[in-house]
Formats: sequence, structure tokens, C-alpha cells
Amino acid sequence: MSVRKSSVLWLVLGVILIAAAAIIRFVALPSLTKLPAHLDQSQKYVGTMQAVNPQAFASNDLAHLLTPEMPITADRSLKVDAVDGDTAIVTSKALLKLPNGSTMPDIHTYAVSRVDYSPVAIGQGQEKSLVPANDQASFEDHTGLAFSWPMDPPKDGTALYDPVTRTAQPATFADQSSLDGRQVYDYKVDAAGPITSPADLAQFKSFPKQLPKAAVAGLLQAGIVPEQSRAALSAALPTMPDTLEIGFGSTNVINAAVDKQFGAPLKVDQTQGMYVTVPVDGKNIPTLPLSIVKMHTSDSDVVSTAHTLSKNTTMLSLLGVWLPIVLLVIGIALAVLAIFRWRKPIQIAAAR
Repeated sequence: MSVRKSSVLWLVLGVILIAAAAIIRFVALPSLTKLPAHLDQSQKYVGTMQAVNPQAFASNDLAHLLTPEMPITADRSLKVDAVDGDTAIVTSKALLKLPNGSTMPDIHTYAVSRVDYSPVAIGQGQEKSLVPANDQASFEDHTGLAFSWPMDPPKDGTALYDPVTRTAQPATFADQSSLDGRQVYDYKVDAAGPITSPADLAQFKSFPKQLPKAAVAGLLQAGIVPEQSRAALSAALPTMPDTLEIGFGSTNVINAAVDKQFGAPLKVDQTQGMYVTVPVDGKNIPTLPLSIVKMHTSDSDVVSTAHTLSKNTTMLSLLGVWLPIVLLVIGIALAVLAIFRWRKPIQIAAAR
């Protein structure tokens, strides 16, 4: 008996295909699900903005204290600036466009895990080497998720980072539904806290440090005080001092439809307000609205993102499931065939 050369070739090819299936499934696929090193994407948001009128405030014109709701748009982008292994430096930019043509930029840079997008603590040395020079000023340590849920997002235990208060706000699972052909988890954030962002506080540096008690009474009477604060302020008004030390606070209500597979927010509906607050029983109560921004993802971007995620699902299914299965089946078949045909009989010439 002798070894068939074709059987050796088939066995080697079978082993190669089986190894390729394992590499694709356990090495290549996890890398495909990480935050891409060259990510650069954007979404458009539309909505309205209402703000305090400085002239009306100065003249105590309560009837015109707040501007009408103005239509606005915002372009939000997300770009990976640098990677170091499983750590990525990501810059989130939002450019708010007002009806008068002016713009308001909002830029934040974070260090995150490329695997689950959670915060990564980096030292000053890493910060200087990884964060681009033009993003050094916008880099900030953070807690919670800054821009997206991870793949296969959990229903509970998620917190979103709010750059205005610089705190992590819990995201509560509300429901499961479908949106443009994608299965989504619906989450809600309903949180409030003092404004700690230096950039946001800088907007109010010329604002008075105190507010007369009479002004609070006038705001209540004019119906300008936020509805959720009226009962507490009305009850506390008789015992308030004549002059109140103020603070600045934020409320943030977010409803997010998050893709069940990829964790990407498909549609976000957000209302964020900034307020002058006054102390009542140890709590800072929102009293005077400074700005109220209502934004939601544009319908066209919802459709576009859903289409992209559906294509990614097909690609991951082909590369992560079907291709390894096909390679594995063919590899095993070739190996089995090689074993069964491993040797051939030696033919001995008959003696004459």
C-alpha cells in the first residue's frame, strides 16, 4: 500500500479550511464588532429652542421674558481620533444652527473602550500622546456611556453621561418595539442636577448672583416657573428670605430607541433645559428657564441608519456564521475523504 498524493493535498487543504473557519469566527469576527479605528459619522437633529430675553429680564417684562420657540437644527458627528489597543479617543461634536444664521458648537472628547464603549481612565502621559492637540481642551474624564450603547445592550444597569452636569444619569428600560425594520429597546432618562460644565456656566457669568423673593413670586404668577417646581416654590414662598442666592441647574429628558443588536441609538428625542435655581429645603429648585432645547433625530437619518444597520447585520451573518460553517463543512469533508482514500494498493507486475 502507498499514500495517495491527492489524499495528502486534500487533508492539508481540509485542515487549512478548518483553521480558517476558527480564525474568522474567534479572531476576525470580534474585531469587526469593535469600535472602528477610522469611524467618522454624523446625524442630523431638528427641533426648537426657547431662551430668556435679556432685555425683557432687565426691564422686568415678564410677558416677553421668554422668546417664542425658534426652529433649529443640529449636526452631530462622532469621530475616532486615535486608538491604542482597545482604547479609543473619540470626539463628539454638535453644531447648533439658529434661525438668525449663528451657530453654537458643543465639543467633547472622551477615552472609551472599543469593546463596550465604557469609560477608560488614561494618565496624563497617554492623554498627551493620544489626544490630538486641537482636542486637548475638549477632553474630559467621564462616567457612563458617552455616545452609544454596546452591542447586545442590557435592559438594566445602563447610565448615560450628561456633559452639562458631568454626571452619569440612569437609563431606564421602557419597552421593546420595532423601528424601520429593526428591533429596538426603548430607554428613558429623566434626570436633573446642577450645571458643572465650565463652558455652559460661562454663558451665565454676567447673570446676577441673587434673585429677589418678589421676582420668584412674579415668575409664579406669570406661569413662567416650570410646572414641576410650582408646588414646592408656592409652598415655600411665605418663609423665603427677601433675597435668594441662586444657582444654575439642568433638566434632561431623553427617549432613545436603541438597536437591539448593535446598541446604536436609532432615534433620540431629547428635551434639555437650563434654569436659574433657588434653594428650598436643601434642594435647588428650577425657577427661571434660561434655555429649553427640544431635539429629535431627523426622519431621514432614522431611515438611513436603520438601512445601514440592516446591511451590517447581513454582513456579520455572512462573515461570522455562514462563511465559517461553509469552510468548516468543506474542510471536514476533505479531511474525511483524504482519510478514506489515504492509501492505494501497490500493483505488482505478474512474473512471466
